[in-house]
Amino acid sequence: MHYIYVRKLLPSAKMRKLLFLLIVATLLTPTVSPAGSDYAYPYQDAYKATVYGTPPELVHPIKDPVEPKLRSIKIDGRRIPDVLSYSSEMFYSTALQKDAAPLIFVIAGTGAEHNSAKMKFLTKLFYQAGYHVVALSSPTHMNFVVSVSEHGAPGYVPYDVNDLYRVMLWIKADIAKECEVSGYSITGYSLGAMHSAFLAHRDSEKGDFNFEKVLMINPPVSLIHSVARIDSWLTPENLGDLTVHEEIEHFIEMFSEYYERADVTDLDDNFMYELVTHVDLKDKDLRALIAVDFRVSSSSMIFASDVMLQAGYVVPPDEYPLTTGKPMLPYAEEAFEISFKEYLNEFLLPYIQYKEPGVDRYTLMKECSLYAIRSYLMETEKIVVIGNRNDVILNEHDLDFIDTVFGSRAKLYPTGGHCGNLMYTPFAEAMLEMLKP
Repeated sequence: MHYIYVRKLLPSAKMRKLLFLLIVATLLTPTVSPAGSDYAYPYQDAYKATVYGTPPELVHPIKDPVEPKLRSIKIDGRRIPDVLSYSSEMFYSTALQKDAAPLIFVIAGTGAEHNSAKMKFLTKLFYQAGYHVVALSSPTHMNFVVSVSEHGAPGYVPYDVNDLYRVMLWIKADIAKECEVSGYSITGYSLGAMHSAFLAHRDSEKGDFNFEKVLMINPPVSLIHSVARIDSWLTPENLGDLTVHEEIEHFIEMFSEYYERADVTDLDDNFMYELVTHVDLKDKDLRALIAVDFRVSSSSMIFASDVMLQAGYVVPPDEYPLTTGKPMLPYAEEAFEISFKEYLNEFLLPYIQYKEPGVDRYTLMKECSLYAIRSYLMETEKIVVIGNRNDVILNEHDLDFIDTVFGSRAKLYPTGGHCGNLMYTPFAEAMLEMLKP
């Protein structure tokens, strides 16, 4: 669905692939404990860090990287609309040691898949450190929504965590048949970091995993507040007189000019890095690019949820059932125009209230924030946080929360934006160190 939307905007097949890789591949990803003296991440600007990521020559090296194994879960008898039949199985990936080892679950960020660039890096990093690794897509990813979500309305953390916990139990049982597991840990980045904390809280009550360590990587404190911040970058306050579509066309024009000049042999991560670091992107452009990336992911999520529930939010009720031969472009365009705030107010909250009468907007917002489990986070020593003080999805209140609640269990670097330095060697080494019992 991402590709359908982008295709309309681009003049050639090569340029379609270019922007598809640029935006859909999650941009570029080839007191608190002080950062080490060896920390010299190159981008001081938070937005540049978030978009540019880690320069290829500074990416933490993985010796003899493992090739993760693709696996799937299929729920017998689950109703899958014809148009989404390709997502009838929930895909995930594993990297298992030959001998007994601890197992770590890795949860992807908003809209990301188990085998995205960041997830592949984390899988290889933790496998090299001696873990069995299970990589899971975000519950906000279309494949997860279609194949295993109980409610089909992603974005409400308690429901998403229920789905993740159930899936993890299934995987735990399957893995136990193949290898010896000496213990369990869990991690995730961005929204996946928040999910990790809630999963640990759930397990503290149920005791199915007894997680030894929980590593939160660049977590939001409030999902709703962080998403609202991102959504605001596609409003006139950031774009000025330009519409979202005009801003996208502006990107395409800049990227096209560089693409035509460059000696391109392959549209790989190195070329993508060269591209975005050599075009003249202003702060407003960087913010908009981050927001467009998020909007592409959320539009896919919204479409999948609407189709699964036949809610008539994006697809008019009289146009069901959708079939594989029906053009999807009009629905993709419609879904792209919906901000997360609109999805929350017009779709998610009414659905939650239908399922749980009495839930108001304030309750929903609290349940989608770390404030909901603040006492648990303060009491447990097993949960640690790594991130950046200039993370673009955090404000001063969020940083105060992290300082107060986690104290010495948090390590915040001064720069790196949102996950920009995730693959940078000092950051990667710090993640491994923080996972040690």
